[in-house]
Amino acid sequence: MRGVVKLFEVLVAIAIVLAAGLFVGSEWIIGRGHAVPDDRIAIPRDPAAIAEGGRLATLAGCRSCHGPNGEGRVWTSDRLTGTIAPPAIARKLAYYSDAELVRLIRYGVKRDGSTVFIMPTGAQRAWADDDLGRIIAWLRTLKPGAGDSRAETGYGPLPRLGMLAGSFEEGYRNVRLAPAHRPPETGRYVYDTACAACHRLGDDHALGEGPVAPALAPMAAGYDPIAFRRLLRIGVGKRRRDLGLMSAVAREATHALNDAEIGALHAYLRGEADRLGR
Repeated sequence: MRGVVKLFEVLVAIAIVLAAGLFVGSEWIIGRGHAVPDDRIAIPRDPAAIAEGGRLATLAGCRSCHGPNGEGRVWTSDRLTGTIAPPAIARKLAYYSDAELVRLIRYGVKRDGSTVFIMPTGAQRAWADDDLGRIIAWLRTLKPGAGDSRAETGYGPLPRLGMLAGSFEEGYRNVRLAPAHRPPETGRYVYDTACAACHRLGDDHALGEGPVAPALAPMAAGYDPIAFRRLLRIGVGKRRRDLGLMSAVAREATHALNDAEIGALHAYLRGEADRLGR
C-alpha cells in the first residue's frame, strides 16, 4: 500500500512539473517581443474611402471574427481550450496609434511587441498601403457600445501545448509583402488578401499559406464564371448544396467582392491551374 501511495505521489509531482513547464514555456512564447518594419501609411478621412474600407474590412474577415460592427464575440470557452474571444475593436483601438495599428494588422505585433494568435496576418500583410489605410479609416469610425463584448482571450492547455509543439502558430510576420498601391491586375491580389488564409493554390502546397481547405486553382478551374460568382456570393457549389465553412465565409466575407474582382480572381486561378497542369 505504501508503494502505491509513493507511486501516486511521484505521478502527481511529475504532472505538476509538466504543467508548470507548459505554462512557463507558453507564457514566454506569448509574451516575447518582436521587431517588425515600421510602415507609415496615409489614413484617408473622406467618406468614399471610409465606405470602401468597410467593404475591404468585410473581405479581410474583420467583421466575421470581431462581429458585424466590431462589437467583439466569444468563439469558445472551455477548460481545455480556454477562452477565445476576438475583442471589441473600438475599445482596443483607443490605445493604438495609426502606426501601431498598421503593425498589428500587417505584422501581427501588439503595442508591447508581443504577437497575436489566430489573427490571419498571412493574408492581412498582403493588403496594399492604400487599401490598409482605407480599412484603418473605417475601423476608426467604430465606437464603443453597450453591447460590446468584455471577454478577454485566455489560452487553456491545448493551445499552450500547440505553441510549444509549433502547431499553434504565432501571427508574427516580419517581412513586408504589401505593395504601395492596389495593383491594376487584381486576380492575384484578391487571392492573396481574401483567399490565401485558407487555400493554397495547388496540391503541392508550393503557394499560399492555408492548410484547411482544398487547393484553389484546380477547384476554381472546374467552375464556369456564373457558378464561380455564385459560389463566392452565396456559398453554393456547382451542385447547389451548402458547402459548410465555405458557405459561411461567403455569407460573412467574399460576398463583398465586386463582379470585376470575382472575374479577375477566376481568370487568375484558371491560369494557375493551367500552369500547374491541373
